[in-house]
Amino acid sequence: MSTFAVSLERIATVWPHDNADRLAMAQLASMSYQFVIPKDTYQPGDLVVYFPIDSILPEPLIAALGLTGKLSGVEKNRIKTLRLRGAISQGIVAKPETVIPDWTPQNAWQEGDDITELLGVTRYDPPPMVSEAGVLVRMPPMVSVYDIEGAERFAAQVETYLMDQPVIITEKLEGSHWSISLLADGAIAVCRRHYRIQPDPEIEHDWFKVARVSGIRDKLPAIKAFLEERMGRALRILTLRGEVIGPSVQGNIYALRERQVWVFEVEANGQPIDAPLYVELVEKFQIVHAPILANGVTLRAWLAGRTVAEASNGASLLNTKTLREGIVIRPLIEARNEALGRVIIKQRSPEYLAGSEN
Repeated sequence: MSTFAVSLERIATVWPHDNADRLAMAQLASMSYQFVIPKDTYQPGDLVVYFPIDSILPEPLIAALGLTGKLSGVEKNRIKTLRLRGAISQGIVAKPETVIPDWTPQNAWQEGDDITELLGVTRYDPPPMVSEAGVLVRMPPMVSVYDIEGAERFAAQVETYLMDQPVIITEKLEGSHWSISLLADGAIAVCRRHYRIQPDPEIEHDWFKVARVSGIRDKLPAIKAFLEERMGRALRILTLRGEVIGPSVQGNIYALRERQVWVFEVEANGQPIDAPLYVELVEKFQIVHAPILANGVTLRAWLAGRTVAEASNGASLLNTKTLREGIVIRPLIEARNEALGRVIIKQRSPEYLAGSEN
């Protein structure tokens, strides 16, 4: 699960709002999110409580913040990306004494403290997509829940571990997670994000259907043999991960008439293969895959002076009439570090988020 926390943070910079005399813009020292604040309310160095996007706030907290009826969602209790007088705003901040019971600066509070549970804040999760057939069971060994961290919370790691490394950058698709695995005994497992789908012999589940229609299911033995030859070892499990997109999947922003699966990663024995081998594989086996925006250049060169957030904006390569959800960045050769675990980052487009109703 990618990091979500309401936390004590330090204001790093404050600058004027270009289109509002009573508003200003601010950014935290530890994250790259920008957000709108009332003018002359906060200064660089101030300790604040930061509520990230997708926070669901309890009613007493909403009232304490003076935001009754002003938040998003059906219940007006959700923080989401907004465009305020033309400026993207992601999250809100508050003075600690406004929201933390019995607050005093001497109470051993420190920058970075996670106070999500203390304030009763929860994380918004989109409602599950309804699909046909299948019982959900535990995922197979070496198939894990898939999630990656957002670039906004890990700006220092992006600078250190990705900025000057050759990377592959792909379009992040708006869909629902899908995976298919060829197991050691020859069985095939199809999974959603958290569960394996037990097939129903009488009704074909949507996830099994896209595996069949795409041709991926029938290619698995050949893909496994190809990887075993290239990697020089036998594989106990082969997994392809992708996004199911199309009708009734989120907003179907690509205006598709039928559901499709677009692969974005291949795993051998539970570990992602390096990007060059992945590209070779999807091209060799003619697998429909997430659009590649850059391959082999350094992130710094591709950004060309833009921030990662700015570069995430743009039209989708699947449908140029809609904004892409964002981008995913990883080094050509797989790497790990203590802060991120696996070195891979997603950046959801602020422009997409500001216009999304999800």
